[in-house]
Amino acid sequence: MKLPVLLIAAPFLAHAADPEFFEMRVRPLLASKCYGCHAEAKSGGLRLDSREGMLEGGASGPAIKPGDPDNSLLIQAIRQTHPRLKMPPGGKLKDEEIAAVATWIKDGVVWPAGPSKAAAYKITDAQRDFWSFRPVSAPPVPKVRDTRWPKDDVDRFILAKLEEKGLEPTRAADRRTLIRRAYLDLTGLPPSMEEVAAFERDRSADAFAKVVDRLLASPGYGERWGRYWLDIARYSDDKLNSTEDEPYPDSFRYRDWVISAFNSDMPYNQFLRAQIAGDLIGDPEKYEAGLGFYALSPEQQDDRVDATARGFLGLTVACAQCHDHKFDPIPQSDYYSLLGIFANTSLSEYPLAPKDEVDAYKAAKKRADDKKKEIADYIKRQSDSLAEILAADTAEYMLGTDDSRLDGETRDRWTKYLTSPDKNHPYLRAWYAAKTAEERTKAAKDFQALVVTVNAEKAVIDDKNHIMVGLNPDRFDLSQANLLSLERDKFVLWEDIFGDKGVIHYGDGKIDRFLSGPWKERLTSLRDELSALKKQVPPDYPYLQTIEDKPKLAAQHVWLRGDRNNQGPPSPPHFLSILISGDPKPFTKGAGRLELADAITDPANPLTARVIVNRVWQHHFGQGIVRTPSNFGSQGDRPSNPELLDYLAGDFVRDGWSLKKLHRSIMLSAAYQLGDEPVQKNMTEDPDNRLIWRHDRQRLDAEALRDDLLFASGRLNTTEGGAATKIGEDNTRRTVYCFVSRRKMASDLSLFDFPNPNNTSEQRLATNVAPQRLYFMNNPWVLDQAKAFATRLSGTDDARITQAYGLLFQRIPSAEERRLGLEFLRAAGDKGWTEYAQALMTSNEFQFVD
Repeated sequence: MKLPVLLIAAPFLAHAADPEFFEMRVRPLLASKCYGCHAEAKSGGLRLDSREGMLEGGASGPAIKPGDPDNSLLIQAIRQTHPRLKMPPGGKLKDEEIAAVATWIKDGVVWPAGPSKAAAYKITDAQRDFWSFRPVSAPPVPKVRDTRWPKDDVDRFILAKLEEKGLEPTRAADRRTLIRRAYLDLTGLPPSMEEVAAFERDRSADAFAKVVDRLLASPGYGERWGRYWLDIARYSDDKLNSTEDEPYPDSFRYRDWVISAFNSDMPYNQFLRAQIAGDLIGDPEKYEAGLGFYALSPEQQDDRVDATARGFLGLTVACAQCHDHKFDPIPQSDYYSLLGIFANTSLSEYPLAPKDEVDAYKAAKKRADDKKKEIADYIKRQSDSLAEILAADTAEYMLGTDDSRLDGETRDRWTKYLTSPDKNHPYLRAWYAAKTAEERTKAAKDFQALVVTVNAEKAVIDDKNHIMVGLNPDRFDLSQANLLSLERDKFVLWEDIFGDKGVIHYGDGKIDRFLSGPWKERLTSLRDELSALKKQVPPDYPYLQTIEDKPKLAAQHVWLRGDRNNQGPPSPPHFLSILISGDPKPFTKGAGRLELADAITDPANPLTARVIVNRVWQHHFGQGIVRTPSNFGSQGDRPSNPELLDYLAGDFVRDGWSLKKLHRSIMLSAAYQLGDEPVQKNMTEDPDNRLIWRHDRQRLDAEALRDDLLFASGRLNTTEGGAATKIGEDNTRRTVYCFVSRRKMASDLSLFDFPNPNNTSEQRLATNVAPQRLYFMNNPWVLDQAKAFATRLSGTDDARITQAYGLLFQRIPSAEERRLGLEFLRAAGDKGWTEYAQALMTSNEFQFVD
């Protein structure tokens, strides 16, 4: 019987003494099939996660005998030839898997401490010379032939590239277009007709600079640009929960902090430091709210690594989770060094109320929560017990036996369940195929036996999983655990019969009628106690949602092939190897967050300033100098003007990391003030406008579209800050203050490409699909805004048309536009003005920025 296994093993014999054989064929097998019960859990006293543990063995003796697989308990167990030990519990391994383990034991049980490949990782000079890893340079300002066009050095860098290609910039935008662009860029709201007229009259040299300064000083600036940062922060007002709504109570405080930081022009380096280590840099009331960047994340540590690396540094470090990065010089150990920092933090809070008030609330809330859990546990025990009793009568219910002891509701449930043969498991095929009473009786009894057996198997698996992850695992532990499970069909059957919506499940509110005597009295008493405890809970106190270092720090190891049960060498917290010279030095202060913050914001770091400068440029021009804003690695885009990027990044740091100064520098350039007129030669040579010879038209994003509709209707509520409110007919607040859900995004936002808050988002994707047009044509909310807008207009139809163009487009209608409007209104009848207003709001001129 052993011959086939030996034949399968033959190809391995020359290699089993090689550590690579163990790493490729044996360790992954042990991790996926054995570590769940035989690592930390040490089931049966046996550990299989080290050579020493195997040799020491457990209650049945040593698990292995090096050189003698046939007499090794491990091999007997996985071959399932041992009279008592049959492993693993989920089913027998494949023959080739058994053969690999046997060969490994036969050749001496080689167990390396860790893969030598990781320890030998070296970054080459060529990799360090990649453009984004080189220090930010101080490029000389180029000389240009056309000395009249440039307004500043930004223009000279742009014009030099154009002149290299024999191209010229198009004409400047007219003043109305320019001020409208500035308003929508910086605040997301249009100017008034009066503001446009004032700018057109002001012919002073600094007329546009005064407009920019006024907008940068307005609250709308932080509301507009803070929202862009929230894209990167994957901000949401609720948790990632697929089964029920679970809103954060105080998430808005992080959102309001971000908006305030932009409005106060908090230095960008300090802005980042506050979000990484706001509890460690002093002045907690000013900075600790920034920790919402992580506290409001999807609660998975690998997400935190990804958001940190892509958001702050423009690197895809998360691609090194299972192996060294395939394209960039990021070893796997770098990923786990960052993961260890966040794995050693936990969710926390910073109360904004007196300590005695906080303590009173927590104590009362804990008493109520403990009682609620006690009730839930009590009901579950009674429900599970009842399900076992009902399962034992499965055949009787299926056959419709006229037995008075059978429960009427349960009989109805079985009848409904058996009505359709369309099941996601195969176990009722015999029942539906039965032709005679005898066949139906046999099928029912067989099915009952299976139901009872599957429930018992599920209980065993649940016990093992509890041993593996503990009684109260967090989301990260659950996401990384290699949990056991029933095979697919059996699990579906268990859910159908015993699950929360199962045939014989009676939970809270349903179990009561089955209880009597002391069991019912106990449940009533528990509920009365809970009701009394709830009344004692005072109103919740305000607080900031934060993170903090765990009191006991755990060593982080590389997870071989990304499997937490397959531990490799230790990876202490340190910064990315490519961004420092020499070997990385371990962080030594707590979990390492403060040192990480300092490393990211170090002026010598070549990425941080480049990345944020590129993001700001992207939102002003519709495209970045690097068109992959969160990927400055080898698979990302190359900068269209690397000298300009370095010039802006260097100036940004020298100007104190001031975002407002950066905006001003960009917006006062002739490049920003270009029109969008096409030039045929330029279109041929540079169709994508990489060299910035004109200003590309951009569609308003989801928030600006909604805000501008409300602004036009006269209903926009400009109240700043406060708790998030869900988008609805009665919500007239700016969209930045509306509820953002990870579970179910508001359709008004998702239709217009609002970013998914489950991931960090580098840029908005501007789709152009029919449902967007249909939204403006048919959506009742849009029609309501059009109706409200029409009521703002007064006088004759001619006068009202003039007012409408002034409010929506900040200009006077042309003679042709006026004629078409009057013709439409005469033909449309009573609904003419609402429909005319809707048509104007649907126009490209309203929805796009020139």
